[in-house]
Amino acid sequence: MEQQQAGTWDSVEACLECITTCSVDDGECVTTCVRTHLGDEEELWTSSLCL
Repeated sequence: MEQQQAGTWDSVEACLECITTCSVDDGECVTTCVRTHLGDEEELWTSSLCL
C-alpha cells in the first residue's frame, strides 16, 4: 500500500513539475501534463491533485 501511495505522489510531483514549464495562458499544456502524469480517468479530473 505504501508503494502505491509513493507512486501516486511521484506522479503528482511529475505533473506539477510539468505544469511549471507551461505558459500561464496555455491550457492545452496543462491538460497534456495532467493526462501524461495522472491519466485522464474521470476521478483524476475531478480531484484536486493537480488542478
